[in-house]
Amino acid sequence: MPQNLFAACRNGAGQLVTKRVRLDANVQQAIEDIFADQEAEFRAGVTDEVPFDGSWTPDEDEFLTIDIPAEAQAFENTINANAVAVPDINTAAFAGEGIKALFTGRTVNGATTVLVQRFTSQQVLERRFALLQQGNAFRRLTEPAFTLDSGLACIVEDGMIKFKSQQKLRSIINMLDIYRAATDQEVQTFAGHASLAVADIAGFVDITNQISRKLIHAITNNGTLDTYTPTDIQTAAQETGLAIIVQNGKIVMPTAHGEIKALLQFLNESRYSGPLSGQAYVTNSQRLAS
Repeated sequence: MPQNLFAACRNGAGQLVTKRVRLDANVQQAIEDIFADQEAEFRAGVTDEVPFDGSWTPDEDEFLTIDIPAEAQAFENTINANAVAVPDINTAAFAGEGIKALFTGRTVNGATTVLVQRFTSQQVLERRFALLQQGNAFRRLTEPAFTLDSGLACIVEDGMIKFKSQQKLRSIINMLDIYRAATDQEVQTFAGHASLAVADIAGFVDITNQISRKLIHAITNNGTLDTYTPTDIQTAAQETGLAIIVQNGKIVMPTAHGEIKALLQFLNESRYSGPLSGQAYVTNSQRLAS
């Protein structure tokens, strides 16, 4: 059975909706072959699947995985639907359809696999000065046209989304509930922890940016401040060259943004001292060593 090509579009209300991209019979097989080749390349060398925790990048032999969010269920639903029941993309206004991804897929013995490419405005050729061969010369392409991406962004199967780049995935689906920062209330709660001395909580809330809030969310989940005393934390920080002030049994929160970030990185165990050089480093990876 031919694999239909679909588009995932973000409509004016911000909802992810799917539409069918009708194909000429002459290109149908070519599209299937391209996606099949990209699937093989995407899976090549992958031996492990690691649940995504929002804080690190996979190795070449790994997929990151998340449970399928509610809106992303539309991918599987569309593959399993009657294709003629899926509304067609508006070819005359292709550039304005809000396309975020192109996808195709298959269902074998009740198991659905969806192959998803990211789609960006750069792939809409009518917005660019594109030339099309016509005889022995080239003419400017003025009709709606687009290109496929060079690889997959993710595969949807087994109740999970499998991916390698969180940047590509979050350009397609809403990952706020998966990859979220601490809210104002969470920052205030963090600032009021018994192990911290924050002179101006309102000012602390205002100065914390998205990166700091993600660190706060992770630190809260990890229970670092509940597990270690301020003195323990101060002593350990000194080994990485980070000076932490402890007064009256509490860690004094700095007021400068850079110093706040450095402290939060340490509390999240993202700052460490090289075992040989003693040089202080910062890492985005929170993966436990195997």
